[in-house]
Amino acid sequence: MMHLPLQSSPEGLDAAFVGVPLDTGTSNRPGARFGPHRIREESLMLGAVNPSTGALPFQSLRVADLGNVSISLYSLQDSCRLIREAYQNILEAGCIPLTLGGDHTITYPILQAVAKKHGPVGLVHVGAHTNTTDKALEQKVYHRTPFRRSVDEGLLDGKRVVQIGIRGSSRTLDPYRYSRSQVASVWSWLKTVG
Repeated sequence: MMHLPLQSSPEGLDAAFVGVPLDTGTSNRPGARFGPHRIREESLMLGAVNPSTGALPFQSLRVADLGNVSISLYSLQDSCRLIREAYQNILEAGCIPLTLGGDHTITYPILQAVAKKHGPVGLVHVGAHTNTTDKALEQKVYHRTPFRRSVDEGLLDGKRVVQIGIRGSSRTLDPYRYSRSQVASVWSWLKTVG
């Protein structure tokens, strides 16, 4: 990532890029598992200097690429466990993970790891859907449920959660009602333009 060194351990790092190549939890558009690879590929065009601010972050921070989290291609439950464990190890080393993903499901095990270390956290979510659906086809964990599971488990502090750009359709009003009852602010595209 960005010509940074590849390391196998987060020890001694301030921050690290971590790929989570998962799309087992998506119901419509698979392919998000290729996200980490494509982001890294495009990042090679970036320089180490921000020309607008003059910032040289890699001179003051120790940053590397930790590669991808090993996931199970055939079990979403096992993948979530593997993601959670990988992030717990990164956080315990005092390293801030910078995630290259995967479908929205990955947010749930990452939030489990973060909340285990820091307690309930705030969140700024920019997306089309609230990701607060309760379940689909009797499954409670998939790409449209991570924030509902996170609220249910006390991983998120609803007073510090903002959802921006919400505009996607749904089969029911439940996800929208749930978000509005649980989080500080839900700004839909329609609300901001109309």
